[in-house]
Amino acid sequence: MRIGIYGSSFDPITYSHLFTAATVAHRRRLDKVIFVPCSSKRHDKKLQTEDVHRLHMLKLALASSTHKTNKYGEPLFEISTVEMDGLPGETYTYDTMMHMKKKYPNDELFFIMGSDLLEGLSNWGNAEKLVAGFNFIVMSREGYPTADLIAEDALLRNHDEHFLIMSKGINMGISSTYIRDEIRKGGDPSFLLPDTCLQYIYEKGIYKEPYV
Repeated sequence: MRIGIYGSSFDPITYSHLFTAATVAHRRRLDKVIFVPCSSKRHDKKLQTEDVHRLHMLKLALASSTHKTNKYGEPLFEISTVEMDGLPGETYTYDTMMHMKKKYPNDELFFIMGSDLLEGLSNWGNAEKLVAGFNFIVMSREGYPTADLIAEDALLRNHDEHFLIMSKGINMGISSTYIRDEIRKGGDPSFLLPDTCLQYIYEKGIYKEPYV
């Protein structure tokens, strides 16, 4: 199988995340997309919401996508809590991809990312092993020219065959930050994320105040 690993904070998950996963799966002929919510144990990523809430919203969102199946009749989308369950220092992308490689030893793995992340990729934990050992599906983002960013970085350009670029029809422009700000300021983010997720946010009072 061809499996996409989609890591993000999903804080909260949006229709843009779901559209991205479905589009990447279709255009790159993926048989499965695994959503991997990052852990609050990471010190390099500031989160707004506790793990338990982000995971629950992700489950609610994917519950509305059960009709999406692959050619084997299996669900196209699933969730892995490998990063949330990991110990501090074991919650980085390289660790996640090694976990997936052990779990799916005979399958092709692709890490799904936006071109905005290419700038700092060489500074990620175990970056050389990560870039040399795995393939990436890179979605172009405005202001972050994918080909140029790869060419300007020695590590990336020496492994440019590992980067599959998607340059059109992928960016819906809906961000988790925008949704959080709308909720915090009393706005209405309906139609930007699944209704079940929005209802859960209101019920739990999430995003009314910054999470510390």
